[in-house]
Amino acid sequence: MWWRNSKQFREETSKKISWGHWFALFNILWAITIGSRYAFIIDWPDTLFGKIYFFISLLGHFSFVIFTCYLLIIFPLSFLIKNERTFRGLTVIFSTIGLTLLLVDTEVFFRFNLHLSALVWNLLVNPDNGELSRVWQIFFAPMPIILLVQMLFSRWSWQKLRSLERQKWLRPVGIFFLCSFITAHLIYAWADAFIYRPITMQKSNFPLSYPMTARSFLEKHGFLDKEEYSQRIAEQGRLDALKLDYPKHPLVSTEQQNPNLIFITLSGLRSDAIVADKMPNLSAFAENATQYQKHYSSGNQENTGLMGLFYGLSATYLDSVLSHQTQSVLLQQLQQRKYQIGVFSSSENSTALFRQALFPQIKNTTRKLSNEQQTADFTKWLEQNKNSGKPLMGYLNLVIPTGLSEQDYLIQLDKIDQLLALTFPQIADTDIVIITASHGYIFANQNSLNNRFTEESIRVPLIISWNALMKGKVEGLTSHVDILPTLMKHAFKVNNPISDYSQGQDLLTEPQHNWALVANYRWNAIITADGTQYHIDKKGNYQKYNQRNQLESSNRPPLGLFLEVFNKERSFINK
Repeated sequence: MWWRNSKQFREETSKKISWGHWFALFNILWAITIGSRYAFIIDWPDTLFGKIYFFISLLGHFSFVIFTCYLLIIFPLSFLIKNERTFRGLTVIFSTIGLTLLLVDTEVFFRFNLHLSALVWNLLVNPDNGELSRVWQIFFAPMPIILLVQMLFSRWSWQKLRSLERQKWLRPVGIFFLCSFITAHLIYAWADAFIYRPITMQKSNFPLSYPMTARSFLEKHGFLDKEEYSQRIAEQGRLDALKLDYPKHPLVSTEQQNPNLIFITLSGLRSDAIVADKMPNLSAFAENATQYQKHYSSGNQENTGLMGLFYGLSATYLDSVLSHQTQSVLLQQLQQRKYQIGVFSSSENSTALFRQALFPQIKNTTRKLSNEQQTADFTKWLEQNKNSGKPLMGYLNLVIPTGLSEQDYLIQLDKIDQLLALTFPQIADTDIVIITASHGYIFANQNSLNNRFTEESIRVPLIISWNALMKGKVEGLTSHVDILPTLMKHAFKVNNPISDYSQGQDLLTEPQHNWALVANYRWNAIITADGTQYHIDKKGNYQKYNQRNQLESSNRPPLGLFLEVFNKERSFINK
């Protein structure tokens, strides 16, 4: 009879649904156990509240993800598959694959600070790196064990289903997990609004995690001042900034050489500007120094460019530096050696980096003034202190206004060139002079919307006047992150390996880069020797741009290059 078949179908389906609830609970416990490994990988919070939040979010997140998978996959199969063995078999296979991928994700997160994505998966199975592939195969070894345990529980729970259905504690457990999920999101929304970093730094702890925020709601109802909030983020770094392990070991130097050190940065100076008909004074100075012809800044903005220059680190660490007020190892060395430090900048954009991290204890920094006034003050400071008997570190930052046409830009270059001519007579032959730019320049009539890292905005001049360097032009690929390790090793005789305090190379002894890294808070741009760019975001998505700044399709990404960059890029994250 049709009604008997219908009744039998409802009973069998109800039994499969009931069994699915218990099987989901079993896998929730599995996922929480595996997910506990993230506690040993993440930057562990310092506060008790931050630690409590981790465990609440651990319980809430994985219970929600597993139960959602049950609703989207297993629950529909309860109606579609009549045979209970086939149904349970497919459920066991899906759950085994899911838990194995979670286990692999914990190791991916440990190595790259990324969660699984299509790009990361390609890296793992990359046949060009057989050793890495063999390492990752080890993490698939537990798969048969997981499958066996899943099969055993599947069979046992099906046989004991009638007994399990009489248990009264499943509903309270489900309510507990639901409350954990809701509580974790409410806590994060509060932490995001009030900038409580021990919690917001855990934003990317788990795969498929998207914590709730309530900024728009609070702004709409007057509980949050948008401008004040944005200002705090700009000064203190983004909320998910992690701690740095920088330097990795205390720096040791056996010799005390304290040469005068002069930095001059010209924000907006393009790589093609150092020619006699545009900047004759700077061009003449460069002829008697070392010029790096294919040099890249570490970012396309002032703060991101100065990160590479003063820290020897890529700009992805900028928010961490601001958040934790980490001082540059270069500035630490200068202060330990009793250098007189003078900082003269006509830029407003670098205020946060200067005040929060670079020069928090230096009192003789000046307020924002014009290029002319800053140059006059800098020149006067050099003249007054060069014969004091103490070593000097002087920093002059001049700014070219944005939004200029090419003709107006040339006028600004001429003005700056005349200002530089006033400072050069105060520089001694024994001084180390570094002239570069924090970023390049895009003219008002240029469209750079198709590429966030155009060649004009990131390729900048680098001129170094130093007796230790051969005069002339260097054609190899170099980066801002190379300047600090070169100074630390040869000017200050630091014995530590460069990897203890920088991501750069020694410009005096090591071969030139095969690639350079330019970054902002979201994207890493890998610049290869031929000018090709690969942009990779924090989720592992990537784009390819050719030498003409045009977006190209890329079916075969250079996985070996990406792996090298990932390994180097995460080397200073505190784990």
